[in-house]
Amino acid sequence: MVWSGAVIFNEWQEPGGRVRDLYAPMARAVAGLGGDELARRWERGARQVGLDAFTFYLDPKRFRPTPADWIPRVVPRDHWQAIAAGVAQRLKAINRFLVDLYTAGQDIVPEEVVYTSQHYYPDVQGFRPARDLFVHIYGIDLVHLGGGRYVVLEDNLRIPSGISYQLKAMELAARVVPEFAAGYDIAPYAIRDAYLEMFRSLCDSPSPVCVLLTDGRYGAAFFEHRYLSDLLGIPLVEGADLYVGHDGRVYARTLDGDFAVDLVYRRVEDVEMFVPGLREAYLDRRVVLVNGIGTGVGDDKLVFTWVPQMIERYLGESPVLEQAPSYNLTDAGDRRHVLENLERLVIKARQGYGGIGVFVLPDLGPAYKTRVAHQILENPEMFIAQETLDFSQHVVLNERTGMLEPRHVDLRVFALQRADGHVTVFPGGLTRVALEGGRITNNSSGGLCKPTWVVD
Repeated sequence: MVWSGAVIFNEWQEPGGRVRDLYAPMARAVAGLGGDELARRWERGARQVGLDAFTFYLDPKRFRPTPADWIPRVVPRDHWQAIAAGVAQRLKAINRFLVDLYTAGQDIVPEEVVYTSQHYYPDVQGFRPARDLFVHIYGIDLVHLGGGRYVVLEDNLRIPSGISYQLKAMELAARVVPEFAAGYDIAPYAIRDAYLEMFRSLCDSPSPVCVLLTDGRYGAAFFEHRYLSDLLGIPLVEGADLYVGHDGRVYARTLDGDFAVDLVYRRVEDVEMFVPGLREAYLDRRVVLVNGIGTGVGDDKLVFTWVPQMIERYLGESPVLEQAPSYNLTDAGDRRHVLENLERLVIKARQGYGGIGVFVLPDLGPAYKTRVAHQILENPEMFIAQETLDFSQHVVLNERTGMLEPRHVDLRVFALQRADGHVTVFPGGLTRVALEGGRITNNSSGGLCKPTWVVD
């Protein structure tokens, strides 16, 4: 493993400055366009982002176009094959763990860890979801250490977001700088048929009625909700649009009359707050929820520590992907080690998301170390620690100087699982770019996104 202090791998160029062979065609296109034309293209891209309402809200009162860089990240096919195998493996193992947790009982993760997870739901105990699938749509955050070594940082199972941002980034990049694609055989990134086939596989009806439940136009990812609703051809509904009838089924209100709903693709956390009775309808098997209630235990950042054991137990395999070494702060030995080495570690809130509650201590001052140490001592069960990885950088165009500058990047890959157990891992994923001098890449922390290609 490569820890803080090592040479950082630049995906675009070699240490001496020579552009890597993989990016040579794109580098020629960059040089051919020149700085002035690139600046005009980037301005055109930003204008199109605004016109298309391609947004991620940090503040619901402020319209914020999604910041993007149009130089694609390229993932070689052999790298992608290993990534896809590892993603499918983790998805299957975590789903098996959740089925055991809520039905037969599991003995991999300590009970005190499970029962202190914010998203463990006792009322789901004894419940078997449709086709024994808790996890239908899955997101995983990876970083590249160089040489094709990708390491898992987090799993995302409750409401994995970002797939439409990758699709939109690829669409706009093809319009803004079509020259970049010359010389590349890019794997297609299509999700519509796979999503709809997965929805059908979960329902008794061959033509199920599906809706997408949003938290509304002021939600951070409303662009994605609207985009997916249009792409999949299913209604976009808010909580007030749904109700549970006297027969226990879920109905949608419309001006032309109400209709029964077979499946709710939920993009909200607390379904009961948005639609009273929806949780009970789900547990009574009157409606399918994607993803199921209770999946959040699987993306608890402390439960993450035991995923390799889940893979070995349920699949009889060794993990394909490495994961970042993590420390359980409720364990006295781990806690002592972490407090003695805080300056080289990352501290994360167990239930945090979007970069919230993440402290990359090598990049912060001593005042943060003291504050974080106090928080760990007061509430060790609320945090985990991970080794700080010197993960790869890619280049972005500095529109002010016209220069290409290195920034840290991660990769969120998306997959879905059908009722027959087949897993589809969509090629590429969402590359997120950290701000200058930082390593936190989340859009909610101000990071950019990049189109991502898988190529032969």
